[in-house]
Order: sequence, then C-alpha cells, then structure tokens
Amino acid sequence: MFDDVLKHRSGRVIALARAVLAAVFLFAIWIDPSQPAQAVAVTYGVLVLYVIASIAIVTLTWNNWWLDARLAAPMQVVDIIAFTLLVVTSDGYTSPFFVFFVFLILSAAIRWGWRETALTAVPVTFLYVAAGFLAGSEAGTSFDLQRFIIRAGNLVVLSGVLIWFGVNHGFSGLRSLRDDLLSDVSPGESPLESAIDGAASATGARKALLLWRGDGSRHWLAISREGRKFSTSALPARSIGVRHGPFLFDLRHDRGLCRGATRRLRFSTAEDLVDVKAARDHGIAEGLGVPIRTAAGEGMLLLGGIDGLCTEHIEFGETLSSAIAAHIQRHALLAAVEDGAIARARLSLARDLHDSIVQFLAGATFRIEAISRALRAGDQPERELKDLKQLLLHEQQELRSAIGALKSEIIPLPKLAGDLKALCDRLAMQWDIQCLFLAEVPETSAPMRLHLDTHQLVREAVANAVRHARARSVTVQLTADEGDLRLDISNDGGGSERLKEGMPWSLRERVDEANGTLMLSTRETGTDVSITLPLKPETRP
Repeated sequence: MFDDVLKHRSGRVIALARAVLAAVFLFAIWIDPSQPAQAVAVTYGVLVLYVIASIAIVTLTWNNWWLDARLAAPMQVVDIIAFTLLVVTSDGYTSPFFVFFVFLILSAAIRWGWRETALTAVPVTFLYVAAGFLAGSEAGTSFDLQRFIIRAGNLVVLSGVLIWFGVNHGFSGLRSLRDDLLSDVSPGESPLESAIDGAASATGARKALLLWRGDGSRHWLAISREGRKFSTSALPARSIGVRHGPFLFDLRHDRGLCRGATRRLRFSTAEDLVDVKAARDHGIAEGLGVPIRTAAGEGMLLLGGIDGLCTEHIEFGETLSSAIAAHIQRHALLAAVEDGAIARARLSLARDLHDSIVQFLAGATFRIEAISRALRAGDQPERELKDLKQLLLHEQQELRSAIGALKSEIIPLPKLAGDLKALCDRLAMQWDIQCLFLAEVPETSAPMRLHLDTHQLVREAVANAVRHARARSVTVQLTADEGDLRLDISNDGGGSERLKEGMPWSLRERVDEANGTLMLSTRETGTDVSITLPLKPETRP
C-alpha cells in the first residue's frame, strides 16, 4: 500500500507533511499555556487558516499532477510567510517553530533544484536573523546570543548542504530502472516491441504507443500495445516533432508540462508537445511522453494509464529514454555482429570448398586427361579408371569424416597425424606423385578446428606444388612443440613460377585466421612452406 500511495510521489509527501506539521503546531500551541507568547489571536488565526489550506492542497493535488506543479510555488511562499509569522509571534529566535525551516528547505530541494532551494534558504535565513535582532533589541540583557548563533548557523549550514546536493546529485525517486526490464534481445526479435514492454512495466502504463521513423525513412510507424497485444500501422504522411526531453500531457484539458534547459518546469498546451491525433486514435488521453533518438532512427513513446502520474515521471522519462536508446543500439550492434559472422562463414565455406572439393576436382581432371591420352594411344587404362573410382570413394568418405568432425571439439594429435597420412596417400594417387608424410607428435589433444585447417592446408600446398611448380615429389612433416603445431611442406618443383607478394593467398588467409604464421622459400630445386598454428588459438592476441 505504501508503494502505491507514497513511493516516488514527492508532491503527495510534501502536501501530507505540511498538513501534519500544521496540525501538530496548532495542537502544541493549544496544550501549552505559555504559548503563543504574543499576538494570541493572530497566531491561532494563522495556524487555523494554515491547517485548512494544507488540507485543501492535499485534496486538490493528490491525483492531479498539473495542480501539484501549478500550486507548488505559491504554497512555498505561503509556507515562508506562515513560518515568519509563527516565529515572530512565539518567542522570536527561540521559537519552537524554528525547526519548520527544515521542511521549507527540504521541500524546495526535493521538488525543484538548487536554485529554488537557494531562493528559499536566503529569505528564510534573512527573516530568522531579522527576528533574532528584533527580539534581542527588545529583550536587552536577556537575549540568548548563544542559542541565536547556534540556530542561525544550523540554518546556514543545512541550506548550504542541500544546495550543494542539488547541484551535484539532485533529488528524484524515479531514477532507477531494473536491469531485466530492458535486457538484450536476440537479433531476430523486435527491439521496439521489447522497449515498449520494458517501459510499460517500469511505469505501470496500461497503454503504450511508439511513433517511430527509421534512419533515412520519411514514413512513420505507430506501434501500439494494450495489455500484451501489439499492433503496427503506418501513419498518414505528416510532420511529427520529437521533443528534446520527456513531458506530461493531458489531452482532455489541453495541458502539457516539461522542463526547460535550467530544469525549471514549463507549462504549455498538450498540442505543443504531443501528436494529439495519434494519441487519441490509440486511446491515450493522459500520460508520459518519452523522446527516443538513436543512430537507427527516432521516435516518441507515449505511455498512458499510469497510476499516480506526477512530476517525478519527467525525470524518470530521461532515464527511460537513455535506457531505450541503448537497448535499440545494442540490438543493432548484435544484428551487425551476426551479419558479420554470416559473412565470415560464407567466406570460410567458399575457401573450404576451394581447398577441398575444387582442388579434388582439379586433380580428378588431371587424371582424366591422363586416361584420355592413354585411350588415344590405344592403351587400356583399367588401372587408372579403378584408381579414379577409388579416389572418388575416398573423397566421399573424407567429406563425411569432416562433417562428423565438426560435431566434436578436440582431436588427439596421433589421430590427426593418422588422418593426414591417409590424406597424403590419396593426394599421391590423385596427382600421380610421391607424397611422403612424417609425424612426431605427443599424446595430447588439439582443437577440432585444426583438423580441418591442416587438411585444407596440405591439400592446397600439394595442389600448388603440382600445378604451379610441376613437382613430382612432396614431403609433409607434422611436429608439435611448446604449444604450437608445425607443418613443413617441401617439394621438388622447378620453381620457375616466382611467387608474388601475398601469395599463395588461400594459404595465407587460412593461416592468418588461425593466428598462425607462414614462411615461404623458393629455390631452383623446389619450394619450402613452413606453417605454425597455435594449439590454443584463444590465448593468442
């Protein structure tokens, strides 16, 4: 009950406190025969009128944010006048009503800011000091200088602290926002709908409408929420202004309330702040408006059906606006990351197809040409046809093994070495060359990604050796040392085709992606390729 009635409702708290203090002051005067010290009729008259006015303010502003904002400044003036009269008519600087100044300064600090707090503190302090001097001149030697100095000092110090707090921190009960209300959404979900959900939950709004225009678009969308149901429609072409700050609006009475650059409340009409037609079409007559600006677009969120709507919701709207903008930006970033991941996956798939299937088909074409020459020469290439058939079966098996390997996370290095030896045997048949494989690896495991990387690197290196260097013999050596896996691939090619800068690009691209290193050296009797791959790539920068 307390949360529903008073939590985050400074206007209600101040109005109730004023009424209670006035009633307590009247009761205290009535039971103390020594008070008021002077002007009895005036004091009782002031207190009775003050009690009546305080109760009236509670009644009028309890559920009316407009009247609460309108009457705040006039009632602050009334409070100061009542404080002055009560202090003067009840023992001056020793008046028991001295502590009333705390309420005056606190209410100004809570409701407004440091400027209004200073404008309250200065006259209150001046009036108290004036009352003290007046009482001192009349009391003569009975003037209690010590009590006067202590109370005046308390008044000055408390005023200074509250002004400082208003400058550096400010008061607002509706600044915090639960982390789970605007949690990250997957790129496939709508960030606008989840933002509306979070804002409605944070404010208790029963209806919500987001007028949204994407970046670069000339058309506005209306996304409305009532209960848990969303609906989206396109708005007719018209200009919709997006304010720089949140505001309260009341279409029935054409009222609007916002804060200016100096944080002062500004009163206006609802038409100056909100798209009246869109709000009425979606059944929102009163509520909170929250502007939203992001790199992805801009919009205005209208939240209606909020119980206990008050001026604190304006400050909360600023927090809400920043949180929603960050939420939409995070979603855009996640979508961009996912698009980048998809693009990288496409490139990786294209490279894998090039290094495996395309290279195999190139080798198969090489064997078919040899079979064609044999047929033209009148030979019967039965063995070559049988070998080609066997290569096709081996390649099919290799593809299945690669797909199955993707389901695992690690592979023992001896198993990796065995698979590479089998690959070298097939490459020897495919390209009709000698392909020797040597390995010296410990009994440890490696990431499964290295299984694919090493296979594709060996395929590409052997294919390059045969097609570009016309090699007849290739040696592949696998070793592991100090957290790295090393592939040394050498061939006996002629080396007549000189390597261009950055070549061979397919080898370098795969090695760079794995955070490895590649070194090439050519000689007249062949080419040496040395590749180092980290066994734990996640630890590399």
